Amino acid sequence: MVILDKKDLPLKEETVCTIGSFDGFHIGHKKILEKVKRRAKETNRKSLVVTFDPHPKKVLNPENAPCTITDMETKKELLEKENIDYLFIIKFDKSFSKISAKDFLKFLTDKLKCRHIVVGYDWQFGYKKEGNVFFAERYEKELGFKLEIVEPILKDDIRVSSTLIRELLKKGDVEKASYFLGRKYCIKGKIIKGNQLGQKIGFPTINIKPPEDLCLKTGVYVGFIKINKKTYPAVINFGYRPTVDGKNLVIEAHIIEKSVDIKDEYAKIIFLSRIRDEKKFESIEDLKTQIAEDIKKAKKILEVAV
Repeated sequence: MVILDKKDLPLKEETVCTIGSFDGFHIGHKKILEKVKRRAKETNRKSLVVTFDPHPKKVLNPENAPCTITDMETKKELLEKENIDYLFIIKFDKSFSKISAKDFLKFLTDKLKCRHIVVGYDWQFGYKKEGNVFFAERYEKELGFKLEIVEPILKDDIRVSSTLIRELLKKGDVEKASYFLGRKYCIKGKIIKGNQLGQKIGFPTINIKPPEDLCLKTGVYVGFIKINKKTYPAVINFGYRPTVDGKNLVIEAHIIEKSVDIKDEYAKIIFLSRIRDEKKFESIEDLKTQIAEDIKKAKKILEVAV
């Protein structure tokens, strides 16, 4: 997958495009991507995903902006796996938000050579959301593109949406969230140096800095960490480490029964299930006892999962 830059525009090749935040990257999004790839193959064009960073609502309505399900690094990895040809990330700011709906369609057709656009039924775009699928249909002939609309995806008669997945993650229900995502819930982050307390007490951890607004209930989880191109079973703590300092939000993963030399800059954390709340312990000894219990519990869950 090629990540396009402004200097690559206008594209020379015609494309089949989809546009959206793709926060969650759930089974509904996957359905759209499948159509994009199919249409690209049928028409001998390139597949292209246009997304935004940050999420538009974080710029336009920060107080009511949705929390983050999928960070940009994870999105890139998931799109790579889907064999999408091109990714174009629009830096969303106040200036970009003022582009009219028609001018945005012109940008897609002129600069990104979108000749076939595949979107969800609820697509909205342009200044003050003046554009929607009905608006876009009016300009198909004039701007030289074909619009294809994907209806909502239902699973167990429930409409799959990023809103639904956010609510599940806020409760810590990563199993159900994964069910609607169509994949295990995961987050990818840059490895940061911790205070080495885990090393000192016999439970070394690999720490990553999550997005400040990550849609996930704090607590202790069982899952996996992918690092150095290998995947290891892990006990994962997401929270503020109240026993230690309680100030900074962090994800810490302790690899069960293995010591690993870190070669990668990024680590991927995969969540299977939540085992308890984060809590403050009276002493480091109490914390050590609890971590040993967490590992025991994690092993039992992993036996069933694997």
